[in-house]
Amino acid sequence: MPRTILLTEDDKDVAKLTTTALQNAGYTVIWAPDGIKAVEILQNNRIDLIILDVMMPVFSGYWFCDVFKRNPDTKDIPVIFLSALSSEEDIKRGLELGASAYLTKPFKVKRLIDTVASFFE
Repeated sequence: MPRTILLTEDDKDVAKLTTTALQNAGYTVIWAPDGIKAVEILQNNRIDLIILDVMMPVFSGYWFCDVFKRNPDTKDIPVIFLSALSSEEDIKRGLELGASAYLTKPFKVKRLIDTVASFFE
């Protein structure tokens, strides 16, 4: 059974590119355009990995990560931040909140796929 990835990204073009690349690599992708939809998806689906943008409407990716990393039912799901925020402070904050990886935009599709695959080896 393919692994299911929750992609939380408000930019439709980035979401489409990322979804296509992940599907071509054999993953099932569920897209959430914001943190509210992501919470709903997370409550109703078995998710194996989360790719999370930082700058989103309503709730930031940092907020979303902090909330579900505190939940015993979801805390062990690996998180990859995929964000245009690229300062050392931004990356450090994401990792301190519990992300397993932090990739910056623009990104290389191969690097994203390799990073995702590393969690399923």
